[in-house]
Amino acid sequence: MSRLAITGANGFVARHLTTLAAAQGVEVVGLVRSEAAAETVRRAGGRPVLVPALEPETLVLAFSGATAVVHLAQIGAERDGATYEAVNVAGTRAVAVAAAVARVPRVAFLSGLGVARFGQSRRCTNRYFLSKLTAEVELYRSGLQVAVFRPSYVVGPGNAFIPSLLAEIEAGEVEVVGDGSHRMQPVAVKDAVAAILEAALGPARDRFRVLDLVGPEPVSYRALLDRLAARLRAHGRRAELRVREVPVEEAERRAATAGYRGMGADELDCLLCDEIADPRPLEALLGRFLTPLDEALDLALRAALAARRDTQ
Repeated sequence: MSRLAITGANGFVARHLTTLAAAQGVEVVGLVRSEAAAETVRRAGGRPVLVPALEPETLVLAFSGATAVVHLAQIGAERDGATYEAVNVAGTRAVAVAAAVARVPRVAFLSGLGVARFGQSRRCTNRYFLSKLTAEVELYRSGLQVAVFRPSYVVGPGNAFIPSLLAEIEAGEVEVVGDGSHRMQPVAVKDAVAAILEAALGPARDRFRVLDLVGPEPVSYRALLDRLAARLRAHGRRAELRVREVPVEEAERRAATAGYRGMGADELDCLLCDEIADPRPLEALLGRFLTPLDEALDLALRAALAARRDTQ
């Protein structure tokens, strides 16, 4: 039986990956930091292991016997004392060292769409993207077989992005930075985890593999809101979309100080970076077409609406 070790195993992508892997008969060891997170891993079908920190000494034992490691324990913003250097860079270095010592041949890693344009695009040239780029280099230098995925927004049941937009649409007004022309390329979580699992446990391929984890259709932020509103109406919900534009400069000022709608400066950069990519390499890895955008949005909306009913 194959064994998959997953760091950050209670996260959104990790939960879906654990469920898929377990359904295919793969033993999943989920590394987490708390008992509450451990219960999340159990519910998804994995075996949790409590690891207080990403340090080689503790990781080696958790990785023992694993066929591959999927490293998902990363941060997208520096909060509560956590830093990019400590988590994204040093944590990835520790994972690479531990995997080598435990004789785990393969590591899959989620980086960020836009890393390849660090120094070329203003929005992709910040400390967050630098930490992701540096983490990639740590893995490339490790001597391991490495699969790097650079995701756009991953959407599906249980993610926070779509429910937050849903709440705004139903409240009657959605705030948009600038004119909303910045593009993204949402990918269905079921496609994302299928690709990660194939790269982690499928036939050995090139020593290094870098894939943009994107959906089949680029879409502007404004158009995404229109699509969501249309899907809501298809579910019989009232969704009269009204947009209020906030100047980019105002959003940047707020993000750099107290935060803009919960986003720091780096997170706002990610929203506005306007990065898209060719989905065909991902389709080639999966051997099929990717989930259409409307279907991916519909799956996320169904889950969000069901969760809302359960709490009412």
